[in-house]
Amino acid sequence: MTKRSDSKNFIESVVLSIAALGIYNCVLQFIIYPYLNRTVGEEAFGDVLALLSVLSVGSMSIGVGANYSRLANKPRFESSNGDYNAFLCIGSAVAAVAGVVSLMFFDSISTLSYILFPVLSIVMIFRYYSEADFRLSVNYRKNFIFYMIITTGMLVGLFLFRLTKSFETAMLMGEIPALIYVFFSGTVLKKPFFKKSPMHKNVIRSCAQLTGSQFFSNLTLNCDRILISALSTGTDVTVYYTASLLGKAMALLTGPVSGVLLGFLAKAEKFGRKQFLLCSVVTLVAGAAAFCVFIPLAPFIIGILYPDTAQQAGRYFLLANGGQIIYFVSNLLLVIVLRFAKEKLQLYINVVYFVLFIIASLLSLIFGDLFVFCAATFALNTVRLIAILLLGIRYSKA
Repeated sequence: MTKRSDSKNFIESVVLSIAALGIYNCVLQFIIYPYLNRTVGEEAFGDVLALLSVLSVGSMSIGVGANYSRLANKPRFESSNGDYNAFLCIGSAVAAVAGVVSLMFFDSISTLSYILFPVLSIVMIFRYYSEADFRLSVNYRKNFIFYMIITTGMLVGLFLFRLTKSFETAMLMGEIPALIYVFFSGTVLKKPFFKKSPMHKNVIRSCAQLTGSQFFSNLTLNCDRILISALSTGTDVTVYYTASLLGKAMALLTGPVSGVLLGFLAKAEKFGRKQFLLCSVVTLVAGAAAFCVFIPLAPFIIGILYPDTAQQAGRYFLLANGGQIIYFVSNLLLVIVLRFAKEKLQLYINVVYFVLFIIASLLSLIFGDLFVFCAATFALNTVRLIAILLLGIRYSKA
């Protein structure tokens, strides 16, 4: 394959990947979430957002961790489906128990959620992991279909939500058909389900380290809503959510874009300091462009979708969205660093950042207000970005 065809393939993959998640997030953020907000009210919707954050921290971390492990291990050694499935089953048991415990802290959640929420936790683990199928084969057309199935299913699921009053029904109507699609069109969910390879221990170690890294990354990304919920009210969670909506929507693009990068980096024969610096410049320019586009649009979009909280959220638009975009850029660069550094480095970075984030958040929320919280996280995300750039230069070869 020529360099020209490689470039075309990469651009097509990125475009399809961003388009898939872009459509998915637009429907989620601009149709499904506003509908839930109008139906259950601001206070109960704040609880739903907090529970979705629990899913993002738990299920997404385990699924994406195993996903990235499979991509990172591809050029290193041969592994089997059973190596990863064993890890995912253990993770599913932990996530299901954690899901039930989480529900006990929310009074507005229905009894049916005690059944559906653990099921949703498990299904989402395998959904996030199964995307590795398209990244291993570099088939982002199938990935696009995969996300369209999820999106369409959730829209249909809104009708079930009206009957059950449990938000999990809408989510499951998208997640389950998507898994069925991967099962029949891909290979990662096929037999042998539990047959181990000689590299089984290496796979488990890799999955554990990358899951830990994803856990702290996702915990940080979603911890803002959890902390605000714990120290304030569900209404304040909704205000902050609407203020940071566009930035968080972009931050969610980290997953698919990172997957494309890992898929192509795994095949790259050479990737050194020059390539890292080039990727860094492109990523920073793209982040700056997104910031310039999103900030002017934020008041208009939020005013249409969340008219009741738009005025309250207005003063936080700049810092809240800017901080999320910086976080998105630094996560992309951290994935690139994984090409020439061990998984442990990514884990260490995310652990240190998480500790600093908790300290800064608690201090700003206890002794300040929501505006101080937004300013503190914006500054901390900027420091994280600079640190990742310096580490990338340090560990890449000249």
